Amino acid sequence: MESANSPETDVLPLEGITVVDLTQVAAGPFATMALGDLGAEVIKIEAVGRGDRSRSIQPRPAYFDTLNRNKYSVAIDLKSDAGQEAAQRLVADADVFIESTKPGRAESFGLGYDTVSELNPDLIYCSISGFGRNSPYEELPAWDMLIQGMSGIMSITGEEGGQPLWSGLPSGDLIAGSYASQSVLAALYARERGRIDGEWIEVPMLDAAITWLTARAGYTFGFDDPFPRLGTHHPSILPFGKYDCADIPIVVAAGTQSFWRDFCRAIDRPDLVEDERFATMDGRVDNRTELDDIIEPILESESSDYWIDRFHDEGVPAGPIYDTKTVWEDEHVEQRELHQVMERDGRENADVIDQPVHFAHLGTQLEVAPQELGESTDSILERHGYSAADLERLREEGIIG
Repeated sequence: MESANSPETDVLPLEGITVVDLTQVAAGPFATMALGDLGAEVIKIEAVGRGDRSRSIQPRPAYFDTLNRNKYSVAIDLKSDAGQEAAQRLVADADVFIESTKPGRAESFGLGYDTVSELNPDLIYCSISGFGRNSPYEELPAWDMLIQGMSGIMSITGEEGGQPLWSGLPSGDLIAGSYASQSVLAALYARERGRIDGEWIEVPMLDAAITWLTARAGYTFGFDDPFPRLGTHHPSILPFGKYDCADIPIVVAAGTQSFWRDFCRAIDRPDLVEDERFATMDGRVDNRTELDDIIEPILESESSDYWIDRFHDEGVPAGPIYDTKTVWEDEHVEQRELHQVMERDGRENADVIDQPVHFAHLGTQLEVAPQELGESTDSILERHGYSAADLERLREEGIIG
């Protein structure tokens, strides 16, 4: 089916592009899912009997499902010569190969860049790793929390005076996955323009995460100090952050001088605009405690719905703080149909999150529901020259699943 957010069109940006996916857990699967949503055929190679490690992460299969739609699962034993031959046939006919294996593992599977680029000189080969080649940490296994810690992301997450916190999202994985899909698209475009034949892309998770520090690094470049942990309030904009109401907290983001005036009208304190302590953003920041002492009791006197309505009436950015259950009840989320259910024959349907990309003339798709391990092994390998007898023999030998 087409994505709920797509126009009425059958034109998919990556239709006709084939991606072979040798990734697991989050970073690589997030990248290949994005390419599948854009119309690429994604062939996911998984280990016989075990599959992607995320298949065993609770809740099963929901964890795996959220990252692995629009992919055809092929179970192959890459430690065997016959399994490596099968995988090489897939890659030889592909446009893109994305792997996130340990250093040297792809080579041991017969799927290193030097090998497959000879089989397929036009291949776009993308390696997602923790630290990249020639890093002092090259052999160190990378997990998201480690990347968040080493990149500085954890250092800026948490309450003032408190300890660093993991962000809760697998940010290190998702950042690397985003760069991987972006770089693959750039390489495909360059190949289409005749500027390259093939390419080898490297996306180290640590490097990718560090680039997302952006303005937080700018704070350090400007002041020569670490960016502070300030919990849920902005360090240099006020009022901007989480504020308690009579029932539950909300977020208010009055980030400009005009929003400040609108904010003061919303709380029936227009006099604060003329107060010299709060007349400028720098003044409000310098007098943060005094301003908080004024506005916090006001906001705590009424419900969150009351204040959100008041702020919206004045055009002030404000909203609720949802959790991962209540977010789906928001009218925007419901209208955009971001929560999608993909039907599966013979087993539980899959809950997925729709693509956020909106095209005027192109579309995205939710076509292939997350598959069981090896669900497409036979159909994919048959297309690559394997007979029914070949498949039966390989299955008996434990080469495919």
